[in-house]
Amino acid sequence: MKTVRILTIMLFIVLAAVLLSCCSGTDGMSAEEKRRADALIKTAGDNSLLPDYDKLKTLAEFEDGDITVWFDHSTVNTPAEDTEPAGYSSYMISLAKNEIEGCHFLAASVKDKKNVTLKVSDFTDGKGNVLPCEVCYGWYFEDVDGKTVADPIPVLEHGFDLTAGRSKMFVIKCKSGKDQPAGQYSAQVTLRDEEGREIKKANVFAYVWDFALPEASSCKTLMDLNEWAVIVGANRENTTTDGLEDDLYALYYEYLLENKVNCYTLPYAKRGQFWDDRVDKYLDDPRVTCFTLFWKIACKNTSEVPDYVQVAYDRLSAKEGRLEKAYFYPDKCDEPLSMDALNLVKSYNREFTKVFGEHRLLIPVHYNTLIDGDTDFFKYLENDVTAWCPKTYFFNTAADKAKNSALYTDFYTKDMEDRFGTFPERMAKEQEGGDEVWWYVTRFPHDPEITLSINDLSIKHRLLFWQQKLYNVDGFLYYMVNDWEDSKNWTKKHEPTASGQAVNTYGNGVLIYPGGALPEYIEKYGSDGYPGPIGSLRLESVRDGVEDYDYFTILDSLYGEGTSDLIIKQMTVSLGSYSTDAELFVSLRNAVGNLIALKTLDPSFEP
Repeated sequence: MKTVRILTIMLFIVLAAVLLSCCSGTDGMSAEEKRRADALIKTAGDNSLLPDYDKLKTLAEFEDGDITVWFDHSTVNTPAEDTEPAGYSSYMISLAKNEIEGCHFLAASVKDKKNVTLKVSDFTDGKGNVLPCEVCYGWYFEDVDGKTVADPIPVLEHGFDLTAGRSKMFVIKCKSGKDQPAGQYSAQVTLRDEEGREIKKANVFAYVWDFALPEASSCKTLMDLNEWAVIVGANRENTTTDGLEDDLYALYYEYLLENKVNCYTLPYAKRGQFWDDRVDKYLDDPRVTCFTLFWKIACKNTSEVPDYVQVAYDRLSAKEGRLEKAYFYPDKCDEPLSMDALNLVKSYNREFTKVFGEHRLLIPVHYNTLIDGDTDFFKYLENDVTAWCPKTYFFNTAADKAKNSALYTDFYTKDMEDRFGTFPERMAKEQEGGDEVWWYVTRFPHDPEITLSINDLSIKHRLLFWQQKLYNVDGFLYYMVNDWEDSKNWTKKHEPTASGQAVNTYGNGVLIYPGGALPEYIEKYGSDGYPGPIGSLRLESVRDGVEDYDYFTILDSLYGEGTSDLIIKQMTVSLGSYSTDAELFVSLRNAVGNLIALKTLDPSFEP
């Protein structure tokens, strides 16, 4: 049985690889790379640690023939209009220790069904061990490019209705601790009608590999968590006078931290002030790999800058390991567009250097031009910036553009390549000199470059972090997680441009939703409580993408630098050349997990 399964998997991977080479870019691999990649994938398949699992349908005691249920990958966001099962009658979630990973469970009915309930039993391994699990439900936005699409995912704590001709999505998330026993776990999903009768059943499994992801991710992240939006989104705006309720902000911060997101501002260090001892908890948390200094600080004038910088230095230098997490990011220098803005970067850098000496200065850049024949924006700042943060589209090369004319290269042209080298080559030289390289996305450009928009295929959001690893980019920055258009209601945030024309992106700057806008949360927490954040499918993808980045980092450490590229290039070889095949994606991720686990079990193991 296992031999047949392995051969089936290998046949699928080979066929998918052929398809991919035709449609999205494995032709960017050399013959030697293809040979090594094939050897790795074959090794992972021949020695797979993932067990077989029961794929047969399970009938309920009062089986309801009107309802269809199925599972699908977490990389697939199924619109409500899609009611035909495209997935599986059962599912295997695979994850490392210290990881969150899940799948989708969907239900559709040909008739309206009222007050249906869903229950997922404990994931158990038959040895008394339990794998923690959380179940959320998809909350839908209508007319996202003509489809009804989920993005917010509140925790499921109540019954629900099934509307005829519409599917409903649920997210099953397994959360393994760093000491979680390895092996296979199983659980059962049960639907009951309003009379409590069991009307649908399905089996779901999880396999935990015997290795752990690090507490401190190798993929750094920085995203702004707007303090005032947090307060308004929790219906607390009439109870504060200073613009921030520290504990509520900390609640949101910790939720994001669990999902691998580091925010610009640490709890209890509001507006750049580092005199509250409660900030030490976060400074010393290994999951906190970075935070910003000088982002929207409360300076009244430039004469106060040295004092603010000194207070931060005193706090950070008091304990080893804190200073390297700090990134100066002056909001007044964000995305410089002029010589005055560039010179302000230099001016701030001189002030920071006086107190900190060597430090990280991070400046997001989305515009570039030649200042003279030998200098562009990046050259002008080369002695100041130490954490480069261009938009992803700068990594498009002239060769990429020749293959795909839709790619954006307006701010790093062929002429600039001839003067300075390709942008990836240029950033690699900065890294060789000790600098870090980050990148970021917003709503532009939307396609074929990947952003974090709701109307993108979900797999792209996760694939973006595979591209980040491929380009050897150290960190990912996103301008905000709660740029809510309306803190009292959830919106798809279909944004207009300055000219008023609608932009074909959704959800820009929104990866969480305000709990205070959800009636069930208001009822649960009351007027004196703190309705916390609601996650999103896109935040799930970001977290999973960061964890994928860690997988690749571990793979390289075990099998040699560049090994991860061989796997990644089965999916993507450049920003505009990638596959959206969810089956191939999952098979490759499983191959990486197997390779890591095999080497962890036996250090002498070789493909």
